[in-house]
Amino acid sequence: MKLRLSALYVAIALAGCGERPESIEPTATSGSDALVAHSQVFEQRIENPAPGVYVAIGYALANSIWIDGEDGAIVVDTTESRGAAEAVLQEFRRYSDKPVKAIIYTHNHADHIMGASVFAEGDDVQILSHETLPKHVARVTNVLLPTIETNAMRMFGERLAEGGEAIINDGIGPELKQIGAKDGLGARGYLPPNRTFNDRLDLDIEGVKLSLIHAPGETDDQIVVWLPDLRVLLPGDNVYKAFPNLYTIRGTPYRDVRKWSESVRAMAKLNPQVMVPSHTEPVVGEATIDALLTDYADAIQFVHDQTIRLINEGLRPDEIVQRIQLPQNLAKHPWLQPFYGTVEWAARSVYSGYLGWFDGDSVDLFPTPKRTKAARLIALMGGVDAVLSEASRHVKQDPQWAAELADYVSAADSSNTQARVLKASALRAMAGVEVNPNARNWYLSEALELEGKVVFEPRPTDAERLAYAQTFPIENVLELMTVSLNPTKSAGVSASVEFVFPDQSKRFLLTVRNQILLIDRLNEPAADAVRVTVKASDWVALVTQNDSLPEALASGRVATDGVSDLPALLKFLAMFTD
Repeated sequence: MKLRLSALYVAIALAGCGERPESIEPTATSGSDALVAHSQVFEQRIENPAPGVYVAIGYALANSIWIDGEDGAIVVDTTESRGAAEAVLQEFRRYSDKPVKAIIYTHNHADHIMGASVFAEGDDVQILSHETLPKHVARVTNVLLPTIETNAMRMFGERLAEGGEAIINDGIGPELKQIGAKDGLGARGYLPPNRTFNDRLDLDIEGVKLSLIHAPGETDDQIVVWLPDLRVLLPGDNVYKAFPNLYTIRGTPYRDVRKWSESVRAMAKLNPQVMVPSHTEPVVGEATIDALLTDYADAIQFVHDQTIRLINEGLRPDEIVQRIQLPQNLAKHPWLQPFYGTVEWAARSVYSGYLGWFDGDSVDLFPTPKRTKAARLIALMGGVDAVLSEASRHVKQDPQWAAELADYVSAADSSNTQARVLKASALRAMAGVEVNPNARNWYLSEALELEGKVVFEPRPTDAERLAYAQTFPIENVLELMTVSLNPTKSAGVSASVEFVFPDQSKRFLLTVRNQILLIDRLNEPAADAVRVTVKASDWVALVTQNDSLPEALASGRVATDGVSDLPALLKFLAMFTD
């Protein structure tokens, strides 16, 4: 029995990845001159912008920052993996041989937390973060993992090399080698925080005075690190040398744009002499930093305020993005170029953040299904051959329009090979001139999918991933079951099973009714319930397909209270299979 319970192993077969269409093998797509030039920011190096402060740039997607104390060191952000962290630690050891006494996570993103175990070197170190960081890590690691993981692969270009393409850079770093890495660079070294705070935490670690300050921006759990004696600011991901990613195309809850601008203004009021971001490069000089932070905050607020103004004028998202442009002085600012976020994506996010998905047009309340709409439009345009001929004519001069026309044909007939080839060609044409690396990577990733050269699916749960998953509370895995219930198999069913996890001293009652799953924490055994006892670690192995249910039952790793409970358990679990 294969249980469809875990987002840690689900493989998503994506549309348009059937037989590989015959086409001319393309050479690697070039990139815009501006994006190519931006790669200079990520030349590998260690910089020493302030006494005892070192930053590793270009070794991973995010920087890692070393702060030397009296008899120990502090590390702020730990890169995306153990492999990347090992390379960075080796470089830091050229400047200091002191043991790491504390690790600080500026926020929950994987490129900042997954190398911690390397820097800890097996010692018992302080791991500090905002109090909500564990919740955010758990969210990405459970119910949304299949989508978040595959979207990140597209956005960061992790499959491009397999299809003969290449990453130029990822905008805020050279590239991300974490999600699909097969060379050890993907190994996770996350250590849960053992000291958290809410608003502000003032510390003295190894003689270094520092303040951790909650500063919501790119994430709700974002913090900045302030070293008052040195007047050094570590802004995390609230500032980097690119237009801020006020919305990320890989998918995220709404990022409060107004709060982000307020956090940047609050950082400016500290009057830092040195600023060391967790991406791109340090900045030195109080006046320079003040001007930079002022412009950065102003740009963020401008997008927010003008989007709201245009909303109140009755404009819809497609109309707003045609109207909103940064003031000329901000649009030319070297730290506000669209190397990560864009004004257009940000404006759309502000709209949906305030008003949701409905744009006010009645026809969007219950729209015609895409396939039906496409078939009718194709008929109006003279048929499939006419539409594809028009698409082919526009591939070079207007590739966006060519891609949209090809998309209509694919929506009406997903087996149309010519439409896939044309759309792939149009996407490559757009990628070749695209400044934004997220867009470029996505264009090329989809082109390779359309040609059948790559398939995007979550990485299988190998032993390393299994061990990582087993570090989380069993509640996280149970939550996956709520979004894995098969509605057809659970139709008309009302059933409950009590799960006892002795290794975590927890028990839960799982109830299926009305084609949903309810999970209740129990303090005492449930009366007259089917009961199963299993270690949490063994249950994670089962739902990630690292163990077999029949073998687990035979060995006693999964045990029911009585013989009659076993058929009921199997029937219950069958509702979570494909």
